Amino acid sequence: MNQDERLIRILNYLETHKTMNIKQMCDMYNISRDTARRDIVKLSKNKAVVRTYGGVALSTFHKKIDNYQERSLTEMETKKIIGMKAADLITNNDMIYLDVSTTVNFIGQYLQSKNVTIVTNSIDSAYTLAQSEDTTIHFLGGVLNKSSRHVTGYSTTEKLKDYHFNKVFIGAVGITEEGIYYGFEEDIHFKRELIKHADQVILLADHTKFHQRQHYKALTLESIDTFITNQEIPNDLNNIMIEHGVEVILANQDEK
Repeated sequence: MNQDERLIRILNYLETHKTMNIKQMCDMYNISRDTARRDIVKLSKNKAVVRTYGGVALSTFHKKIDNYQERSLTEMETKKIIGMKAADLITNNDMIYLDVSTTVNFIGQYLQSKNVTIVTNSIDSAYTLAQSEDTTIHFLGGVLNKSSRHVTGYSTTEKLKDYHFNKVFIGAVGITEEGIYYGFEEDIHFKRELIKHADQVILLADHTKFHQRQHYKALTLESIDTFITNQEIPNDLNNIMIEHGVEVILANQDEK
């Protein structure tokens, strides 16, 4: 098989799977890593394809991050249902962390458990929970990010070391078999530090996040214990989650 034939096959593969790494190229076409890299260079000249860390992807696969207000209106009913299901996992006297996420933010609306201590750096989660008489809220300090409505910075991350959480609830910009993606570089260190202090890491994300990648992979799927979503997940993601013992919980409209 010559290079032109191989590139056509790679493009056909990308149409279905959106992304492809060097190892897959080598295994599927019986080529060396150097040959795969040359293929990637040639493919990247096509505007429909972009180079990624270790491979290629369709350019449309790199999803644009909307601002917080726009994201809060996207899939709103689905996010409410996921948030409701997540709230059911919280028990009396838990200490939990709520991530900056338009999906995680709905947990506060449905929280029924008593004497829960909540740590967050999300303005919206803190405001929602301030209406509850049965919660204690710790708001992390830092620099205010006005567009995403949360505080961030060195002091925010350092403060995590003062806590140990029964459960942390995190969102995501994208999820692939390679891991969990976020839109900002600061998310890498913050999320990795966060999960060090948790008994259980719970990921909340709707189906629109499947097979979406952003610039920064903060966590692997091995890092999470539970995944709450609204639709059956694709086989490739499901296989990785089964391999790492991740519990998948489906939230649906009938439970609203």
